[in-house]
Amino acid sequence: MPQETDNDNIEHELPVFETREAGLIVDTELKKAEFQSISKTPDLNKKSVSERMKTNRFWLIRAVYYAFYSVWMIVMAIGIAIAWLIAMLFI
Repeated sequence: MPQETDNDNIEHELPVFETREAGLIVDTELKKAEFQSISKTPDLNKKSVSERMKTNRFWLIRAVYYAFYSVWMIVMAIGIAIAWLIAMLFI
């Protein structure tokens, strides 16, 4: 008769991965490697260059950002219109 174990009070320090087919827990070394690779990801809270330009305290830098942003929106609108026209020609 197999020995029963009580696993209710066990807290996992690392995430537990299970396979759908067999319901087996992956090897501990694999879990540790996955946990370490997740913890070494770069900081996602850093602001991008465009975000820093948009919120810069100097008005000239903010003006350059909004000028480039406006030009980019116009270019994208023209591109969308051309793509829509080409799509309508081939219906």
